[in-house]
Parts: sequence; structure tokens; C-alpha cells
Amino acid sequence: MVMMSKYIFLAFTGKEIQQSESIFEIQDGYECWNLKKFGLDDFIMALKEKIQPINDHVLDNYKERKDNHIFGITEEKFKECSWGLLIPDSLDDVIGESYAETMFLINLYSPTFLYPIFFATDFGVHRPRNDKLTIQFSWFQNQSQLFKKKEFVSFFKALLPQSQYGTWQLYRSQNWNEEDWRLFVASMLFSGLKDYDNSKDSFGWQRESADMAAILESLFTAGDTQNEEIGYRLRKRVAVLLAPRFPSIENDIKELYKQRSAFVHGSFFAQIAKGSKTAFNSLPTPDINLLYKQKEYVRWALVAYLHLAQCIKSKPTDFGDAEKVIAVLERAIIDIEFRRKITTEAEKVFSWMSEPSFRMV
Repeated sequence: MVMMSKYIFLAFTGKEIQQSESIFEIQDGYECWNLKKFGLDDFIMALKEKIQPINDHVLDNYKERKDNHIFGITEEKFKECSWGLLIPDSLDDVIGESYAETMFLINLYSPTFLYPIFFATDFGVHRPRNDKLTIQFSWFQNQSQLFKKKEFVSFFKALLPQSQYGTWQLYRSQNWNEEDWRLFVASMLFSGLKDYDNSKDSFGWQRESADMAAILESLFTAGDTQNEEIGYRLRKRVAVLLAPRFPSIENDIKELYKQRSAFVHGSFFAQIAKGSKTAFNSLPTPDINLLYKQKEYVRWALVAYLHLAQCIKSKPTDFGDAEKVIAVLERAIIDIEFRRKITTEAEKVFSWMSEPSFRMV
């Protein structure tokens, strides 16, 4: 039986990166490639040396053919690419390629969503489906300096077990418990925020706030045994994880819910209707930086939650044999010493991430 390779290569667009080497080794087989240093044929040759084709039948899957709508890349499309990442790790239970799981961790690490032009495995070059035009995201894709760090490797390896929640697979879900489903739902909703990436409109921009609030609720209040003061408990639980890094987190979450409520309960549209009667153009302008700031809070909260869930699963006795992260966070609100333990764990994974600027990248 032929063993499939765990390696995957991801190619991104963007401005030409500042890297003199064609291939920069980050650590432990993780590499950053300057694709402007390659022609297509040279790239394919170098790629095959790193990720050996699984058999001779896939050798036609590297250059695009008219009769193949899934595999291969053209010279023209390759010229749009600026840089790439070689990732040597994936989950042991992956069936096929690990693209969804890998991109889930990539987008948790990056302050902006990344959209590969293509990716490559031992089956050749794949063209992922993308509903956005390259021009819509190309200006935000040069994140190579962020990934050319040993901290990225540490982040990826630590959260690799949690990459299972980046996609749905039947064989995995059949063994999931309630907490696994919580993590999957939150992860799925987070990936859905790509719909708003570089795409805001006057009538629907507050819907993004509603979706971000749904992610926080799925993590911090869903399935709660209490129905009173849900917003208060949510803010306090989030604060356990994020307050040391973001002291204003509780007030900022209040603002998120203000925007969410305006959309959900209709006051947002009522204000538009009222203003439209007397003004030539009264459409509200999306607060892009506010939305970006809130999206960063959600990203950091999800990272910390995933890490803490993994810690509880691997060493339950260290956390009072708790089965759910919510129970751990609830205890940490009033138990100061226990809270220090939780924030220390969160800080481990945060230390590998770049501090957000809270401005559009």
C-alpha cells in the first residue's frame, strides 16, 4: 500500500516578497518560497523533489489541460503568484488532501484571510474553488514575513489536532461529543466570515457583527444551564482568556452586541428608512476598522478556546476533570489562582501570534 505524503504546498498572490533565496527554511521542514524566483517548469521540478508524486498517473496534474478542470496551473496563472508555504505536517486520519485543515490553521494565524491561487500535494497541483476575484484580495495577501517565523511552526504544531474542526468529515463526526460539535460549529462560522472579507455594503454590513456574535455565543454560552444574564456571563468568560491582552474586551464586546442588536431587531434599517425621507443619500457607511477589530477578538478567542480544549482533553486532571471549556472558564471567573493557570495556557499560544494593529492590513 502506497503511503500518502503529509506535505502540502500553498501558493499565494500579492506584491513580490523581500526574500533573496528562492527557498527559505523556517524550521523542521516548513519553508517559504519566493515564487518570483521560479519559472513554471523550474517550480514543478523543485516541487516534485519536495513532494514526490504518488504514482506516474498523476504526472499530468501539474500543468493545466483543457480537459481537466481540477488539476494543473497555467503559465499565466503562475505569474500571479508571489510566494508559497511548504507545510510538512497534517493529521494522520486525513483522507485525500489536507487543504481544508491546513487553511483553517493558516487563517487562524493570519490577521487577514488568505486565498491560495493553487495548492499542491502528491496528486499534483490543485486549483481550489474561490468565489472572489484575485483583484479583490491580492493587496492583502503578502503575509510572508508573518509566516517566516519559528513561532508559526510552533503555532501550527500545537493546534494541529484541532485542525480537524476546519472541515466536516463523517468518520470524525461519528466519534464527536458535544464539545467537539461546539468547536466545529464555531470554526465553521469563523471560516464563513470570509464572505465579508473586502466586501461590505451599506445595507448588510452589520450582519457581520451578528455572525461574529454567533461565534462567541457558540463558544461561551451555547448549552449553558442558566438562561439569565447571558451577555454578562459571555463577557466575563471571554475576559478570562483575552483581558490580559485586551483590557477593554468587555466594553468592546458590548459594542459588538450593540451593532448585532441593531441589525437583528431592525433599528438599523429603521434609521435608514427615517433618514431616506429627507436626505438625498443617507445610507450608513460601514465602520470597516471596527469590524476588523471585532473580527480579531473573535479570532484570538477561538485560538485560545481551541488550545484550552486540547489541554483539557490531554490533561483533564490539571483542570479539575472538567469536560467542557465553559466550566473551566466559569470557575476561573471567581477563582483567581485558577484563572492565572488558564491565562498562562492562553498566553502560550498567544506568544506565537503577532499583536494585532486593529487596522485593516
